[in-house]
Amino acid sequence: MKKIANVIACIFIAVSLYAFFTARTFPPGSNGALGPGFFPQVLAVLVMFLSVLELIGSRHAVIPEDRREVTLFRKENLKPAVIAYIWALKYIGFRIMTPIYLFSMLFFFKVRNKLVLAGVPLGITILLYYVFSVLLHVQLPRGVF
Repeated sequence: MKKIANVIACIFIAVSLYAFFTARTFPPGSNGALGPGFFPQVLAVLVMFLSVLELIGSRHAVIPEDRREVTLFRKENLKPAVIAYIWALKYIGFRIMTPIYLFSMLFFFKVRNKLVLAGVPLGITILLYYVFSVLLHVQLPRGVF
């Protein structure tokens, strides 16, 4: 199990390095806006960081042999919710629908901490709105509101 985790982490590091250096060749932004390579570079750095953490963490991990794999994200659980979210984005809008969707997904997967149930959906929505609307100047669905 540890060997597989290390191999996968190394593959992710290699792909992230390739993506990072490829994104550096994208043209710069204009009028103070970030260019099209900014977001891929951020994602590549994040994936590299998490892969290095996985490499470090897997060295000290003790995994029992009889441990079963747990699959949380099964297609039959998520497909209707994702379709409903995408459909509702057009009518309700990103800023309202995204926290509702994230809250419902956290609740569905049995997260019961009130701080997490309130903070994570709001924080992720604000972060995504800032990255896409403010930094990347991408128009998100507004809905009727």
